[in-house]
Amino acid sequence: MSHRFDLHTHSDQSDGTYAPAEIVRFAARGHIDLLALTDHDCISGVPEAMAAGKEEGVRVIPGVEFDNEWHHELHILGLDVDMDHPVLIRAMEVARERRDRRNEIILSRLDAAGIEVRSFMRTGQTATTKLHIAHAIIAAGYATEVREAFMKYLRPGTPGYYTEKRFTPEQVLEIIHRSDGVPVLAHPCHIRENLHGLVRELVSMGLLGIEAYYPANTPRQTELYLSLARQYRLLATCGSDFHGKNRPGVPVGCAWRESRELDRTYETLIRRMDS
Repeated sequence: MSHRFDLHTHSDQSDGTYAPAEIVRFAARGHIDLLALTDHDCISGVPEAMAAGKEEGVRVIPGVEFDNEWHHELHILGLDVDMDHPVLIRAMEVARERRDRRNEIILSRLDAAGIEVRSFMRTGQTATTKLHIAHAIIAAGYATEVREAFMKYLRPGTPGYYTEKRFTPEQVLEIIHRSDGVPVLAHPCHIRENLHGLVRELVSMGLLGIEAYYPANTPRQTELYLSLARQYRLLATCGSDFHGKNRPGVPVGCAWRESRELDRTYETLIRRMDS
């Protein structure tokens, strides 16, 4: 019997809208056996998710999603990481410091342009993302939807654009390996470059998996990612990239499919967790 799982979800500790425990309850209702919480640059929601998992009968994998310093969008998931490892803890501190510094500069630049959104910023999350700023821009009445907020105020050449140097892929892969985790290339369908060359380069640095099943994939893309997994002996994973109300119509577990590759991934991860 195949086991349903989802290895890519976000809670209200980053840019999702539901508490970690609530995501686990969604998983239980959807008959998901294994769930990874992978908030952006933070692991603060994982203990709550794991506690809820014990109550709901869902195995929860500690996870995190890293945004990499790269010339295109590049995200890497760290699955089954040791949350108490000092390397991971320090990486989370550095990432949060960078985000806080970036966000303050963005808000200051918006202030200077007469766009006051500070009072509309959501609080309480560990990692504040540009999506939070976009929602504040909408709440303040300067845009009507997220795409417009980014296009008018947060992209290069606009009043609020600013970015900080992030961890390089080499650094991210080292952080994940040193914290005993499994690094997985997230949503390759978003990558706008030679994917074969990129995967080959990342494998040489220590990549161990690729998110082959993802809600935005075309069938042809999924077949390509499965082919890359076979070619480079990578784990093929599935992830919904669940964000709650910030990404409607994408429920927990929606990327899972009956698949021999996913069965092997499930078995590999369960063995790791039980060892």
